[in-house]
Amino acid sequence: MEIFLLMLFPFMVWANKIDMKNIEGLDLRTMENKSIELNAKFNVFMFFSASCPCSKSYFDYLNKLSEKYKDIQFFGFHSSKTLSTDVAKNYFSNFDVHFPVIQDKELKYANIFEALKTPHVFVLDAKKNIVFHGGVADSRHMTSAKNFYLENALNDISNGNQPRMAHAKALGCYIAR
Repeated sequence: MEIFLLMLFPFMVWANKIDMKNIEGLDLRTMENKSIELNAKFNVFMFFSASCPCSKSYFDYLNKLSEKYKDIQFFGFHSSKTLSTDVAKNYFSNFDVHFPVIQDKELKYANIFEALKTPHVFVLDAKKNIVFHGGVADSRHMTSAKNFYLENALNDISNGNQPRMAHAKALGCYIAR
């Protein structure tokens, strides 16, 4: 029965651990190539796309979370095979994003994390275990959200607990592969 379900829903199986020591690539905020070591106790990884209106609706909220949880590293990835670096650069220059946003044109990081949508978030502990993944909140647009999954997970983590929810449905635009 379990094998049959995996055959029907292979897209629902995420890795439990991400084998990654650092992030490398072009930061679309500064247009500098960066190599950032993952040395925080917890790291938040978010996937965005300039072509997805759902992504931009969360930037201010994610900035507030990155300021509130200063001991947690926040990273964004612009994961799109179809949009040029210039389009992505212009897009992110219109927003005051407070964390690195790495260009992921070849979907390297989207594939490592098995990210499905934008926005899609992953929280990793120091051992690179995924402790939470899914949607930022229960709506495609921040202004309509009532349940804030990422913030709840970060609150739990900050209080020394495992997140009450390890997974929440990601809502938004699919990452085309």
